[in-house]
Amino acid sequence: MPTYDQARQYGKTYVGALNTGPGAYRALFAPGADIRVDGEPATLERVLQTTPPGRSAFRRARLEPPHVVLTVRVRDRAAERVDDLPHRVTLDDDGRIASLEA
Repeated sequence: MPTYDQARQYGKTYVGALNTGPGAYRALFAPGADIRVDGEPATLERVLQTTPPGRSAFRRARLEPPHVVLTVRVRDRAAERVDDLPHRVTLDDDGRIASLEA
């Protein structure tokens, strides 16, 4: 389990990769990672639909063992709306995402 400071730094890396695009984002995940969106099994592409590259920002991190909860802020300028979405991640021993609940 990372420390709070490590979780904050990881959150910045996470959102940076998310905003860079599918390749950089995919590199954060362990092979066979369990990915869920709204409680349903999902793909990384589905996660990117809910937190689009270029519209997502890191808001905060908190520790809820065994998860690190990263709050991703998504801006929709056309709708004049901002949503803060929790992304619950667990990391493997190599620091890759083993599971994600978005």
